[in-house]
Amino acid sequence: MNDSINIFKNPQYYRDQLLKVKLFDIKKRKKIDGKSLICVFFTSYCGVGCPFCFFHSPHSQKEKNEFISRENHFSKEAVDKFIKFANDANVGYLQISGGGEPFLEFDAILKCVETIKAERIILVTSGFWAYDEINTEKYLKELYNSLSKNPINPRLTIRVSISEYHSIKLKEKPFVNLINIFDKKYRNEKNFTLQLKFFEGDCTLEKYLNEYFPGYKLSLIEDNGTDDEKYIKVMPWKYKLKLKSGYEVILGKSRIFKPNLRPNINDKKSIIESENIYDTDLQLSQKDYPSIVHNYDGKIGFDWIVEYNGNVCTWQNRVQDNLLNIYEDDYDTVVNSTLDDLLTYSYIDKGSKYRESIVNEISPRTVSVMKAVNIRDYAGTLLFVDEKIRLYYNIRVIQDYLLEHKINISNLNILSQELVVAINMDVKMLKKMYKSSEYSVLSQEIKLPVCSETLHDFLELVKLGHYELNENDIKKAIKKYNDITEYEKIESLDDIIIKDDMEVERRLTKRLMTRKKIKNEKKEIIYYLFRHGETNWNAEKRIKGQIEDLKTTFTARGNKQIISLKKKILDEKIDAIFTSDLYRTKETTKIITENSKLPIYYCENFRGLNMGHFQGGLMSDFLNNESVKKAFVDYDFVIPGGESINQLNSRYIKGLDIIRDNYNYDKVAIISHGAAISNIKSKISGEKYEDIDYCIIKYYNNKYTIVAFGKYI
Repeated sequence: MNDSINIFKNPQYYRDQLLKVKLFDIKKRKKIDGKSLICVFFTSYCGVGCPFCFFHSPHSQKEKNEFISRENHFSKEAVDKFIKFANDANVGYLQISGGGEPFLEFDAILKCVETIKAERIILVTSGFWAYDEINTEKYLKELYNSLSKNPINPRLTIRVSISEYHSIKLKEKPFVNLINIFDKKYRNEKNFTLQLKFFEGDCTLEKYLNEYFPGYKLSLIEDNGTDDEKYIKVMPWKYKLKLKSGYEVILGKSRIFKPNLRPNINDKKSIIESENIYDTDLQLSQKDYPSIVHNYDGKIGFDWIVEYNGNVCTWQNRVQDNLLNIYEDDYDTVVNSTLDDLLTYSYIDKGSKYRESIVNEISPRTVSVMKAVNIRDYAGTLLFVDEKIRLYYNIRVIQDYLLEHKINISNLNILSQELVVAINMDVKMLKKMYKSSEYSVLSQEIKLPVCSETLHDFLELVKLGHYELNENDIKKAIKKYNDITEYEKIESLDDIIIKDDMEVERRLTKRLMTRKKIKNEKKEIIYYLFRHGETNWNAEKRIKGQIEDLKTTFTARGNKQIISLKKKILDEKIDAIFTSDLYRTKETTKIITENSKLPIYYCENFRGLNMGHFQGGLMSDFLNNESVKKAFVDYDFVIPGGESINQLNSRYIKGLDIIRDNYNYDKVAIISHGAAISNIKSKISGEKYEDIDYCIIKYYNNKYTIVAFGKYI
């Protein structure tokens, strides 16, 4: 095997190729022409605070920042786009759920109930809005009126979750109010009904029934039966509740999951129960095909999930490098992108057991992580977090479809030769190539700017056995952490203490819920580029470049500059600091952020110009060298041993793009280097190069512009 063509050394490059080429023979696709099922989350917010909540829903008020807000709940635009998506999707069964509490977006619910042409609509709620009897009647009346305006006359069910955790804040109030009002006003309405949901092992419902509705009768209808007569939507245990008044309510009992974003995969005994729960539910509730719904007329439809940030995929089929979003993608685009990608199509076509079997060929622990986390919505994301696994799986699927004669052979020629070679390998050789690549999930992790908190989160997951890293990678990750942390340094994974910290859980949830970048959103960011404080090397007119040396110290002038920067950052109300990862910029940042809670990220993209063989020498020798003079005229010419001006500009602008695409800050400071800042200013403005110490750049409407620049005093 020729290592020079090992595709797993740059897996995302080759996976991107596969995303662009339509390999599957469309005529041989599975027929999916039935009514679809859609589960939608309008918001991540919730005020109840259940510890079993899959999504660790935040309790805070909605963010004022438009883009942070869109990460956490539907905008009015999203509601309109979702309604069109649902109607285009030929939805038969619509479930408005959480996520957070959907009734916090009551106007969106009313609009959907009135305009979406679904035969069945389920509203899943904690019932917080029914705590007060008058308010309960108001909400129900508005829902009933909206339902009456829907031209297809759908059946609307309000499904209220009753649990010991909900009762901590809500007590019995929503349960009692809803039962009494439905019994009194809506008991004969076949298309406007109440349903109750309780949980295995939870006695709260029984307690409330005994106390407030004595004389009731509860009978089991069936196990693993359907919630609907047209679409197979499995209810693990289905009961009928009959009150003394004669009013009848359907009850559903759900299995208890054990959601945990940080299970210990190294301790097999501790995760067996979670894995069994996952497998049991997948088999009994979805027959191992979560991405499709079976209609009773024999047809199958898509089972869609639309998340509170707008992302949409078939259930358990979200993949990080093929995100789709209702803000930008219409129904046809979503369907085509899902079916054209063999990674996602194969899950619809062949189901979960097939997907697991292929990933098990190279990483059984990844399958264990997916199951042990026990949050079904995250299944695809967890399974394909590693770019190498994504590529391996994609190739194996192509190989299997080739054997089934379902691949357009001619389209393989569009791919690069080394990728075609890999596709034609036997499984044993492909696995060998996969294993021989030094590229790892750590390589992915440090592509983006890193901060001590998120790198510590990563190391926690490594300690818990979530990723397959060799000793060298682990040492590299620990060194990276120690280089940037303002906390206690660590020597090994043994020094990492796994704490029950909700902030860590929220950060990990955010990683899993990455939102697609929407091209037409007019995001505005102000970047404040600042040169580090003057050092002894600057005063001596010596070139530091990218070499490190602990003898670097700030001059008296440099310290004054840093104090001035600290005041500037405070006055401008900067949201976060991104800094070059070299010593002098890190030390400048450390002084600036003392007694501050500003997030700090370290990024190699913002390093200064690599001046190669001249680093450590005198500036005069550098400037008088003929090769250097040529590099300052021809921006593609590489400084001997270093880089070209265009290479500097390219990586620097890529760093700005990374901040724009992956973070939702309005104002960021970048602590960087003089030559880098000066060249970026010249590149963006199109003006002649001049030495500067700071530059303010605005990004708006897909364009960078210079706002201000200058020298330090």
